[in-house]
Amino acid sequence: MSQPSTGVQLPGSSPASSLAEFARSLRDTRRSMPETVSEILRTAIRLIPGATVGCVTTVRKGVRTVVASTDPLAEKLCRLQYELDEGPIPTEVRHFDVVVSHDLTAEPRWPEFAVLAVKEGFKSLAAFQLFSNADDLGALIFYSGEQGAFDADAVEIGEALAAHAAIAMLSARDNEQFRTGLASRDIIGQAKGMIMERYDLDAVQAFDLLAKLSQQQNLPLHRVARDLVETDHPTNSTF
Repeated sequence: MSQPSTGVQLPGSSPASSLAEFARSLRDTRRSMPETVSEILRTAIRLIPGATVGCVTTVRKGVRTVVASTDPLAEKLCRLQYELDEGPIPTEVRHFDVVVSHDLTAEPRWPEFAVLAVKEGFKSLAAFQLFSNADDLGALIFYSGEQGAFDADAVEIGEALAAHAAIAMLSARDNEQFRTGLASRDIIGQAKGMIMERYDLDAVQAFDLLAKLSQQQNLPLHRVARDLVETDHPTNSTF
């Protein structure tokens, strides 16, 4: 099976300096979540010895998601873990910072998944916890076609990279939620202004009217406000 080759560090670039540069690059708060995760995977494949393909996956309130992957095969292997309920993601990463299988051809912990991974040409893997709490789990997982590919050096680099990646992902998620909140507040403000002007109401009365429409239509308040602003009249409503 043909696999992507592992990236090579630039001459004179140590893992420590490369990790420092990676951490600095993730401070850009303008990055979206997809951009952040893509950068994490690109850097991981370049820096972690032995890693050839990999993915980022999360479990949030029971919802399992492969957030990003280096290629379709890496995504397939991550999804197989969820489907079989076998492998480091569903069984061990929540409890351990790092889970390594040096030889998938003789892996007793996840026999069915291991057989399928070997059939795809992989013989070792390493999974790194990004974050874990009651509702959320995030993990980085990498595969290699060689046995024993993830030695102590690879694990040390992977742990450091995962720590930086976790902070960046949580920050990107918070920034996206913040921007979404600002956009919703802005559209609600516009709708309030239109109602105030049209019906000679004050701000409190205009907001109460929007809230009433939201209840009547069983729609979120920001959706009712957006419909009002976009169509210049409340949808399916009478005052």
